[in-house]
Amino acid sequence: MIRVLGAAALLAAAATTLSACSQPAATPGAAASSPAADVVDPSVASPTPTEPVAADTPLPTATPVATTAPSASAGPVDRRKAVTPFITTADWDAGAKALDVSAIVPGVVESDGTCTVTVSSGATTRTATSRGVGASSYAGCPAVSFAGLAAGTWAVHVRYASDGAAGDSAAGKNDTVTIG
Repeated sequence: MIRVLGAAALLAAAATTLSACSQPAATPGAAASSPAADVVDPSVASPTPTEPVAADTPLPTATPVATTAPSASAGPVDRRKAVTPFITTADWDAGAKALDVSAIVPGVVESDGTCTVTVSSGATTRTATSRGVGASSYAGCPAVSFAGLAAGTWAVHVRYASDGAAGDSAAGKNDTVTIG
C-alpha cells in the first residue's frame, strides 16, 4: 500500500510540475488570470488578424547599377606638363621671300623638345620643325622659314612636345601673317 501511495504522490507532483510548465510567465504589472484561460488547445484555429494585409504593396527589390569598364579604345593618359608656346616672331622677310617663325615655351627649361610650326591659308598647309633649345627660364623654338608662300593671310600655329611637356600655341599676337 505504501508503494501505491508513493506512486500516487509521485504522479501528483509530476502533474503539478507539468501544469506549471505550460503556464505562460507572468508579466510585471499584469493581472493574474485563471489557469483555465491560459490553456491553448492546438486543435482550435487561432483568430485571424483584424488589420488587412496590403497584398498590392510591392516588396522592395534590388536595382542593378550598370557599370562600364574603361574603353579599350581610350588611349593612355598624357602625364606630361601642359605648356603653351608663345609665338615671338611671325614675320615676312620680303628680301628672302620667306615667312620666318620662332617661339618660346615658358615654364619649361629643356633641350629635348620638338617645335612643330604649321602655317595654313585656305586649302594649303605647310609644316616645318626645329629642335627646342633650353634657355635660362624657358625652352626656345629656333626660327623656321617658309619660302614660296602665296599672297594672302596665313594662320600660324606652334606645337611643342618632349618627354616631359607638351602643348599648343594659343590665338593671339603673331598667330596670323598677311603676305603681299
